Amino acid sequence: MSRPSAKPGNVKRQPREKQFRKEIINLIKTMNLEIQHIEVHVSSIKNAKDFYVNKLGLEIIEETPMLDLFSVKSGSVRISIFGGYEPNTNPHEKKANTHIIFRTENIIEAVEELKKRGIMFNGEIFEASGFIKGIETVDPDGNIIEIAQYLRDPLKKVN
Repeated sequence: MSRPSAKPGNVKRQPREKQFRKEIINLIKTMNLEIQHIEVHVSSIKNAKDFYVNKLGLEIIEETPMLDLFSVKSGSVRISIFGGYEPNTNPHEKKANTHIIFRTENIIEAVEELKKRGIMFNGEIFEASGFIKGIETVDPDGNIIEIAQYLRDPLKKVN
């Protein structure tokens, strides 16, 4: 059996590639990625503002009309809402769309308050056993909005 020649095209690179992969994996582990900012695309800024600000009660932190944009704050997350997009007319079809979960400490009280503000929910409060109680609605463009009460730390690693 003959060995491959040392020509540039025949040089084995596995040790270098394995080391590079290890370095990338270590970099990803040390980056500590967190969600800080979400974009939601809507067809009408006016309708979105009514839903996210007036009904959900989120605080506007920036408005940029020339970009058809406003941003709200939810906890430590910025949600930038851009207008000018086509609405998702059937959010329950398996199509790509946005699904945002807003955390609450008391889902019963939150649902009662949101109903007073005109939010209509899809079904009743559900429970994913031992993890979350939630209920869904949609924004004016069919983006799924869930209100949830976590029953355990959602970031704790499960064995």
